[in-house]
Amino acid sequence: MPYKAIGKMNIHYEEAGTGVPVLLAHGGFSNISEWASQVSALSSRYRVIRYDRRGCGLSTPKAVENTPQLWVEDQRMLIEALELESPVIGGVSYGGMLLIEFLLKHQNLCSAAIIVSATASGYSSGPVPFPDRRTELARIATPTLVVQGSHDTIFPPSHGETIASRMPNAQIVTLKGEHTINNQRVKSFNQATLSFLSQVT
Repeated sequence: MPYKAIGKMNIHYEEAGTGVPVLLAHGGFSNISEWASQVSALSSRYRVIRYDRRGCGLSTPKAVENTPQLWVEDQRMLIEALELESPVIGGVSYGGMLLIEFLLKHQNLCSAAIIVSATASGYSSGPVPFPDRRTELARIATPTLVVQGSHDTIFPPSHGETIASRMPNAQIVTLKGEHTINNQRVKSFNQATLSFLSQVT
């Protein structure tokens, strides 16, 4: 099982495939399994890297501080440690909100982005609050695919529409389903993702 030392942590990650790197961040406090349905389809053309965020999954230690700012720097250091050159970065739910924070600070390190089931409107209902970034989205020039579920009760479609409409190089796909739509509409999600990747890689 591969690990990378990031500061005082050991971050667990798994890879499949070769080619342009696609780094995937999970949501909530789950683990890399949240992207399991994408590995086979994406790794046929790309180098797919999934990782367990600090304190999650098989990453150690478990008792760590969690803030969006720390998650951003963990992701940056992981990209550097794995020597990923201009990866595509994807994030679902918390991972998607992390990706917005990352792009606002380090978009030069990312060639394209896939934001899934997320919001830029601020989020304080969970244990880790995210700020409202709607007025800052225009600064993100990275080519971006936004994917939202039509019946997502956590972040309804309007949240994805806001992200896509305010980022100059973003496009949106809305799929029939709820939160973490990548695991509910696997075939449609993977097709949309591969179509987007073929445009930007």
